[in-house]
Amino acid sequence: MSNNQIEEVKNKTDIVSLISEYIEVKKAGRNYKANCPFHGEKTPSFMITPELQMYKCFGCSRHGDCFTFLEEHEGMEFSEALKYLAEKAGVTLTLVKNEESSEKEKIIEINKSALNFYNYALHDHPQGKRVLEYLKATRGLSDESIKRFKIGYSPESYDALANYLIQKKKLNINDLEKAGLLVGRGIDRFRGRVIFPLTDHRENIVGFAGRILPWAMQDMAKYINSPDTPAYHKSHILYGMDITKSEIRDKKYAVIVEGELDMISSYQAGIRNVIAIKGSALTEDQLRLIARFCKKIVLCLDSDFAGDEATKRGAIMAVNMDFEVKVAHIKNYKDPDEAARGNPESYKKDIDEAASLWEFLINQIFSKYDSGTGSGKASISKEIIPLLRLIQDKIVQSFYIENVARKLSVPTEAVLEEIAKISIPNKNNSKISEYKNVDKNRRQLLEEKLLVNSVEKIDLIPVDLITSEFIKKIINYLSKNKFPLPKELEEGYAEMVLANSDNENVDLIIKELKTLQIKEKLEEIGKRIKKEEGNEDLLKEFSELSKKLSTL
Repeated sequence: MSNNQIEEVKNKTDIVSLISEYIEVKKAGRNYKANCPFHGEKTPSFMITPELQMYKCFGCSRHGDCFTFLEEHEGMEFSEALKYLAEKAGVTLTLVKNEESSEKEKIIEINKSALNFYNYALHDHPQGKRVLEYLKATRGLSDESIKRFKIGYSPESYDALANYLIQKKKLNINDLEKAGLLVGRGIDRFRGRVIFPLTDHRENIVGFAGRILPWAMQDMAKYINSPDTPAYHKSHILYGMDITKSEIRDKKYAVIVEGELDMISSYQAGIRNVIAIKGSALTEDQLRLIARFCKKIVLCLDSDFAGDEATKRGAIMAVNMDFEVKVAHIKNYKDPDEAARGNPESYKKDIDEAASLWEFLINQIFSKYDSGTGSGKASISKEIIPLLRLIQDKIVQSFYIENVARKLSVPTEAVLEEIAKISIPNKNNSKISEYKNVDKNRRQLLEEKLLVNSVEKIDLIPVDLITSEFIKKIINYLSKNKFPLPKELEEGYAEMVLANSDNENVDLIIKELKTLQIKEKLEEIGKRIKKEEGNEDLLKEFSELSKKLSTL
């Protein structure tokens, strides 16, 4: 496609509407503001300007246009973002002849063909009959769930998939290996396994998970996944999000389980706001994705939550990203899959009664030791003090400090003293924006405000009040030309627009600039008068400027 088409798509895309699909934005003068979707924050520093169709975060310095936002927030490649926005804007893209699709798009297309094969093998291949019976009778999956989650099967054959994709679909073996489907000399990575397609939240099939069957060789790994590819990254994917994201948004919280069968069984049991992670630890990328739909999560994991440091780190990271985090304790069953199939109502009750993260972790520590003995108190202190130190919200921290002191029958001051002994590096220092108001003097800020608030009447700006050469260049350009600005001026101007969201009174700005200008001249003349005593001209000029200042 041509640069003209790219500009057409960009011009027909309203960046405020686009970003509003993913995060909540609020009007702020001529611009819009929001909590930054790229780093956790409670005070909005993410600004969007319709005037320039750009965004900028003054906390982490991320900035860009509609394409950049989709690339960074959605993980799209430029070609994907362009195609997506073109469809929304009603622009038909003219592809350059012989243009190759991106590696990611190619892998997604290959995976579609592979899934067709796996679905055929489950429903129509002789080996699939036994597998289908196992899924329905033993695992309790309904026909509807098998269809909805596109579950498949890879036959016990080294080359059946390769033969289908290479001979029938005419695909290249090197591309199949890059997609992670084949290993060695055309051997199906997932042979002899139940296949769960791994889909991103936009319904693209980015990879696969394969689960061993009970009658297979037991020295094989229970689960295997696609390797990392341009399309699939384990830390980015939340299984089932493509199906349950609307339920999660409606209910305003997500139930998080571990693994495909836990997720599907929960969904069948009527828990429709459920998603699954690969492994037991949440990642920052997964949390950012969840944050687009809700800010509350209930962890319902079958691992030893309190004993798994990676799991705890992920949960605490969620709290620090402003999530409300709760932990469900499943009673009478070893995992959500068994609970959902064995007693759905009890399972739902466990979720409803989930405890807050800090409460759950503190209770777990107390349950391991006898708090009535000196050695028990010492063991509890050793584990619980570092945990209390991690609570960033001082009010919440204070609540749990008092709670722990009461349980240990010790003064609150004793707990506080132990916490004070621990030094934890501050890992939350966000990158400081290149644009720092604190580093700019009052004149610079006023000149920028004057430009931003007068840009539609550029010829009325009193240039003699401007000292910034950069702002003079912008005024000079816009007095002869229209937007857009040249690249060398655009970013700096965007910084000013995004930093000055509120509509301000231009007359007051000019008045203050004139006042500053006179004060600067008076200071300069005052220094000269000291050196040139008796200079009548300087004294006269000083007097006239003083009178002028008083009138302002």
